[in-house]
Amino acid sequence: MVPTYQILAVDDEKFSLVLLQSCLKDENCTLVTCDNALDALEEIKKRQFDVVLLDIMLGAIDGFELRKLIRDVNPKLPIIFLTSLMDDIDSRLISRIADDRYSYYLNKSFKKQQLKDKIEHAVTIYREEQEAAKFYRHLDLELGLACEVQRVLLPLWCTLNGDLLSTYLYEPCFRVSGDAFDIIGLEDGRHLVFLGDIVGHGVQAALYMSAIQSYLKVQHNSSSSQVLEPHMVLNRLSGFFNNNLRGENHMTCIVAIFDFRRNHLVFQNAGHPALIRCSRREGRAFEVDTQGRGGFPIGWFPQKMYLAEDNVECNFDDDDVFILYTDGLIDLQNEAEETVDEEVMLDLLGAFTEQTNVIPTPFLLCSALEQIGYSFPKDDVCVVEVRKNPECIPLPETADGEQLIMLRLISLRTAEVSRCVEQFGRFVQERTDDEELATRVELLLSEFLNNVVEHDEETHTRVQSGILVVVKIEPPDQVLATVLDRQSGTAEDKLHIPMPEDASEVLEHCNRTLTSSGRGLAIIRTIADSIMRKHFKGLNQTEFVIKAEKPWAS
Repeated sequence: MVPTYQILAVDDEKFSLVLLQSCLKDENCTLVTCDNALDALEEIKKRQFDVVLLDIMLGAIDGFELRKLIRDVNPKLPIIFLTSLMDDIDSRLISRIADDRYSYYLNKSFKKQQLKDKIEHAVTIYREEQEAAKFYRHLDLELGLACEVQRVLLPLWCTLNGDLLSTYLYEPCFRVSGDAFDIIGLEDGRHLVFLGDIVGHGVQAALYMSAIQSYLKVQHNSSSSQVLEPHMVLNRLSGFFNNNLRGENHMTCIVAIFDFRRNHLVFQNAGHPALIRCSRREGRAFEVDTQGRGGFPIGWFPQKMYLAEDNVECNFDDDDVFILYTDGLIDLQNEAEETVDEEVMLDLLGAFTEQTNVIPTPFLLCSALEQIGYSFPKDDVCVVEVRKNPECIPLPETADGEQLIMLRLISLRTAEVSRCVEQFGRFVQERTDDEELATRVELLLSEFLNNVVEHDEETHTRVQSGILVVVKIEPPDQVLATVLDRQSGTAEDKLHIPMPEDASEVLEHCNRTLTSSGRGLAIIRTIADSIMRKHFKGLNQTEFVIKAEKPWAS
């Protein structure tokens, strides 16, 4: 035996222990002997052994009882039972030994070489499993790091940039994903949206994804974006993909450029699932007609170019919502292994057009599909919504043209929260001319958001999150404040708000669990007339209704 083995021998007969010492004297091993079970157990707790040579007949505590105690300390330590007992016709002795997959049997009439072979066999398997477990732990740590790197490369879950509002849900099939997504504000006021899907999933696809994400950012920073069109982006990506990444894989993608000043869209689809338009005016969701145009997946034909005539252009309404997704969404399966019915998905999206509040559609859609039973992913999933910022949509019912909605994406810093809360207060004051109502809205948001910051800053920073706050004036006498955040399960336990029938129970629960701010959340009880808490695939929606003492408008 070339490797050094640490061996423990346990037998209540001194002759057997001396015999084992003699057999292993000249071998490359360290042998520790014990004549009873309790001493053996103490040795195992004190030091690492590679194998235990164990007699079955040990007195008060036999070998099988000692094995149970050993398994509490080391579930996989090899045990070789040495016994001269005769087995019965039913092989019950061998069966008891074999009940444990890390136990072996050797008759006490063994030859020296037989003992050496049995020890080497048992220890080799044990050490190989230890090395494999160590490797997988290391791999798991690397996958965790790769997951965090991907999060850094991706945008925040919500983008509020001028006249654009976008949210997305990104769910790798296993830790890391081959889906690439980015939103880039162009110099001419337009917004470039890219969604790509590397074929396959896992580490290889994730490496491709990281390269594509990095390339998009570098290209945006190093080139003029004023004349950028979808086919130009595709040609640049194709060159990078085929030349720098050797073109050994391929990627479907869609490149869309939104101009919300003119409500105009130009895009090109390179073998990707269709772009979906959700129209409130028509009350339905439908695939945007590409008129037979479009390109091929990047990587299929390295020498071919993407052409301007394959770009698709269309106009849209102010309140239209566009949905982009990777095919992992429609590959979701239910228990019968049926995939998502695309007509059902379109019906759900069409029904969402009736929503008057700002609720991120990707989370709402995936939550609904999960409720229906599509809970088993077979591929990475990414769902993106792009819409016009509601602040930029003119409201015909306001004669003076004043906007009745305000949105802010707030980073988890106390100073940022204070600044935005003041803005919301001024907004309510200016629209309602009700100073008392504005003060109540400001106090409510300050208390709630500062508690989120205090208890969840570490979690949110890690996942590059933020909080979307929407304040909507609803004449004649109320304000609706909606807070959308992405807390982890652990963080949510700290700020868990159940959904009872009345607000008082909600605030009692909050006040019990969050009292470190001095006032806790008790102040909200005197401000909010109602509270609603909902959860959609990791997104938490909290709605507060604050009523004025008297109507400010008829």
